[in-house]
Amino acid sequence: MNFSYVSTVCPFCSTGCSFNLAVRDGAVMAEGPYHRSPVNDGKTCPKGHYAYEMLSGKERIYSPLIRKDGVLTECSWEEARACITMKYKEYAGPEIAVIASAHATNEDIYALKRLAEILETDNFTSPAAVGIDASAGSISDIADADCIVVVGNLALSHPLAARRVANARDNGAKVTVVDTYLSPTARLANEFIQAVPGNERKAVARAAEFIEGEKSYVLFGITAGDAETSIAAAALEIAEAKGATFFAFPAQSNGRGALDIGASTPISTVLTNEKIRAWYIMGEEMGAVAADFVVVQDAFLTVTAQNADVVLPAAVFAETEGTVTNAERRVQRLHRAQEPPEGTKPHWRIVADIASAMGTSLGYETPAAVFTDITANVKGYDGLTYAALEKDGFLITPRKASVTLGPRPATVKISDGFPLILSMVPDIWHGFGTAGTFSKNCPTLVQEVPGIWVGISREDAHTYEVLDGRNISITSGIGTMTATVKIMDGIASGTAIIPAMRMGDICACTVTGRRKNCAVRIEEVA
Repeated sequence: MNFSYVSTVCPFCSTGCSFNLAVRDGAVMAEGPYHRSPVNDGKTCPKGHYAYEMLSGKERIYSPLIRKDGVLTECSWEEARACITMKYKEYAGPEIAVIASAHATNEDIYALKRLAEILETDNFTSPAAVGIDASAGSISDIADADCIVVVGNLALSHPLAARRVANARDNGAKVTVVDTYLSPTARLANEFIQAVPGNERKAVARAAEFIEGEKSYVLFGITAGDAETSIAAAALEIAEAKGATFFAFPAQSNGRGALDIGASTPISTVLTNEKIRAWYIMGEEMGAVAADFVVVQDAFLTVTAQNADVVLPAAVFAETEGTVTNAERRVQRLHRAQEPPEGTKPHWRIVADIASAMGTSLGYETPAAVFTDITANVKGYDGLTYAALEKDGFLITPRKASVTLGPRPATVKISDGFPLILSMVPDIWHGFGTAGTFSKNCPTLVQEVPGIWVGISREDAHTYEVLDGRNISITSGIGTMTATVKIMDGIASGTAIIPAMRMGDICACTVTGRRKNCAVRIEEVA
């Protein structure tokens, strides 16, 4: 029996926690601590602890699929590449969108950028491209702060980063939290400022009076606000006014790397571009995409993949080599712990093969070759090597904080028909947004939270005559869904929360659309 530990980086959030994968006879069996990590000191949240389970996820795909007579059918890699090559010839560059998952490696994203150049499209982006790009110092430095303002629910979205906030508080730091309910993050605070959806900027501005001391931080996590960049801009304003360090945490594990690599065209601009007729989507759950032609490469048969024209099966994080860049801009190594299953390939390899089929060789035979190209062309990564990243990674010098001011938050209008304000929030077992693709393929995480739930106050539970644990219908102006109700302390009457994730065909977006907040009504169902 051969047994070893292989170090890697968690594929969920942008904290960038490292851990070891326990490998027996070439197969990953469990996760173990990696104590020397400067980010997480060998500790992990539930998602990181059970991330290895996705290697045998029930929704994994092991063969290319092509749509024939309306049905996705197994095919060879050669047939899939030939179809893609032929179809993309029908579209001009501006008619094609290329989406990179910000959970993919830097090598994967850079290879896809090269493919976008071959397709002659500027519509190359990632879900990380929301207009917020800011980090300074390091995550470990947060524990030494004397004053911290947290905007958003960091304890659920980035638990090990929130641990540093707790460390600082225990050391005497004053912690202020701005959130829409008395969240686990808010319970860490000396001061809690409750934000009303639509008026988050005012709540953030109030937090300025609590910033004092030489080592002050303003940490921007995942908020329940719709106009996220506008709220982030308010947080940046109070940080600059008070001389505090502003630090933003992307939702995705390699969100910072995606922006550095160049997947930075505003995602909203691409999603609303009516000229786009064809999509190439790498590793991202976007629901059913309506277009003439859609290619998806993913490890899992997501809703996006189910509705695609061609699906290409990819490896997951423990089956590939490469690098990722966490929220503090620490570039770290992923090491392959086991070979990809037969029929699947790493994202960068799939992209390189597609480019070759189109007549352009990217010149990549290993992920190290892609990384060499990155270091030659991406500012801040020059001079880096895999060898230099082996221990603690490398902390890239931060750029000046940049927030693109978007629309201001809109007030949610309630009515007799829709009397509750519903807000989307992260979940510690499932993460945020498309990360649910990973967690729903980890049985232990699903066992803890098997489906979508809605949290309401005790007052509203009494008003609407619903009992804890029962199924309720949630209806907005655009749709209806069913979920389990949780009666929770800390939620204000007239508001409700729902995890921002997809579980199978069920997603909070059924009622919220593209918004994080909306007006709803709830009713118990038989």
